[in-house]
Amino acid sequence: MSRQVRTGILLALQFFSVIPVKKQLPMEKVHITTMYTMLPLVGILFGSILAVSVWLLRDATDVSSLLIGFAVVAIGMALTGGLHMDGLADTSDAYFSYQDREKRLDIMGDPRIGAFGTMVLLLAIIGKIILVAESIDSVSLVVVLFIPVFSRIGLLALFSSTKSAKPDGLAAFFQRRTNHKIVWLLTIAWMIISFAVIVWSTTSWTALILLVLLFGSLWLYRIWCLKNFGGVTGDLFGAYVEGVEILVWTSLLFFV
Repeated sequence: MSRQVRTGILLALQFFSVIPVKKQLPMEKVHITTMYTMLPLVGILFGSILAVSVWLLRDATDVSSLLIGFAVVAIGMALTGGLHMDGLADTSDAYFSYQDREKRLDIMGDPRIGAFGTMVLLLAIIGKIILVAESIDSVSLVVVLFIPVFSRIGLLALFSSTKSAKPDGLAAFFQRRTNHKIVWLLTIAWMIISFAVIVWSTTSWTALILLVLLFGSLWLYRIWCLKNFGGVTGDLFGAYVEGVEILVWTSLLFFV
């Protein structure tokens, strides 16, 4: 493994997971670009932990599907440190304030959580637990593994196709220091590999549904971000990841 790839993986873990990386790492353009291209690999790590947990609870014990649903959601939140749920709450507070664009961005930057953020957060967590519990008995472990991968592939596409809503902030900093052509090429490569594995391990119908959901949600969410916020922020990225995962679990319950 090259030093550049190793640095990119460590940066991805440092910024997008709760895994401690207590090391001062370089953050030049090449390293930030590699960090983003390694996000699906972080998704594979998280997905593997979730898939193993589901296998142990579903196939090796007699626990209820509701407990499995709770475990899947809790483990997912623990692995990210609640980063994406926090983004979902902040996005909800900003959007449901019904203020102008600048005020929404100010509300999103407020570290405190409001009433709308709390309500959406509770609905998202409870809803996700129910969706997982209702579908987990018939879902392939390979699909469980790839759900965090799909959300991060979509995140890469959103990151490189949508301008930043603010000139400052971490998301804007990363966008300025990223080679977006390379990110796009790796996004396409990750997408081809992921859906090829899904086709091979499950069915073409499952892969087609997931592909349509990924592209459709990405297109609609990008339009929504531009209309309501003028671009994307770190919180909007986090809300996207959670939204895609909830959407995939919903599709597994009703269509697969």
